[in-house]
Amino acid sequence: MGWVKKPWTEGKLAFSDLWNSHNEHRIFPTRLLTLLSFELTGVWSNLTETRLNILLGASTPLLLIWLLYKGRELYGLRWLVVAVIVAGAVFPFSWENLLIGFQSQFYFLNLFTLSALALAVFRSRSTSAMVVVAGLCCLSIVTMASGLVTPIAIAIVYAADGYTQKNWSPKKLLVISILLIIAATGYFTMPYVAGHNFLHAQNMTEMVKTTIRVMGWPLTDHKLYIGLMWLPTLITIPVLLSNRRFTRFDLLMFGCFIWTGAEVLALAYGRGHALFDVSSRYTEILHLGLAGNAWFVIRPTEEFFSGQKSKIAITIVALLFFAALFFSHAQRFPLDIVTMKNDRAIRLIQTKNVHLYLKTRDKKPSKNPGCISPIQIQKTFKRYLTIRV
Repeated sequence: MGWVKKPWTEGKLAFSDLWNSHNEHRIFPTRLLTLLSFELTGVWSNLTETRLNILLGASTPLLLIWLLYKGRELYGLRWLVVAVIVAGAVFPFSWENLLIGFQSQFYFLNLFTLSALALAVFRSRSTSAMVVVAGLCCLSIVTMASGLVTPIAIAIVYAADGYTQKNWSPKKLLVISILLIIAATGYFTMPYVAGHNFLHAQNMTEMVKTTIRVMGWPLTDHKLYIGLMWLPTLITIPVLLSNRRFTRFDLLMFGCFIWTGAEVLALAYGRGHALFDVSSRYTEILHLGLAGNAWFVIRPTEEFFSGQKSKIAITIVALLFFAALFFSHAQRFPLDIVTMKNDRAIRLIQTKNVHLYLKTRDKKPSKNPGCISPIQIQKTFKRYLTIRV
């Protein structure tokens, strides 16, 4: 992050430099965090930033669990939702974000989104809350390119609230319009990187396959039927909406589900070409959706079917969903540990090569005593790819 630290120490940093483009993103909060870390310690250290990332990453799951606890929504099978939230926060699925301070934008985006959703749901008529929601949506846009999804998801939540409560006040219609304008502004001002076109899904078939594959995470099978794990929610939500039986927490979890679904579509388009597995850094955007998914898998056991046999059957289906989810977590955990070890080996090679280059100024590794050759790098990288699921 030298492009902000150097002008900062020289007194030449302009405020606009903080949201200059970085690929398709603007990473404004990440740059602020880097400068904060630098000011607190006097040096730049990835280790310091990753320690801050631990606090930042824990904030979103803690906030969601606190909202459930405060609302007295934790009882019976609903405790399984907490288990899903905790598993997503504790297991090293998004280890790239946890170990690389620069990746804090994923944590910021999750926190801004959940905070805005909570305000939109529990302070839906408050003018001041609407102003804060709009501010959080603007921050989301300058956090990551896919941050433009946040105002769209929250506009949908406001609309769902208006439908279920039969309350379409002018104020609510105004905030929906403002959120859509914020999203449109984010889209039309998004930095364009021509060299990234090859990463995009090349056709609709590729995008649909990638969408289903990403939605199937954390299941380890690569077949497209893994997308069925979201099917119960896609059935439950329309039923609850049509009957206008949405509670406040149904609306919150609906927002989490919709936001993650839209993020998946954005990922499938932007990085959908030859995406055969979900990179660890992208799993961070799936955790809110998984919590929402788990919530709506449980809701039919409470709301649907009056017969005892029907309730038992739907409860068994719900428990099978959680069994598949946690079993997949257990399968991925040791694989992620091995992947991290292999990634560390590659980074040590890169570090050694850079140190030797700085010492000798020789760009040819073969002339640097003790330098790792490209062939050795290739062998290590092949082992790394073999381990990845």
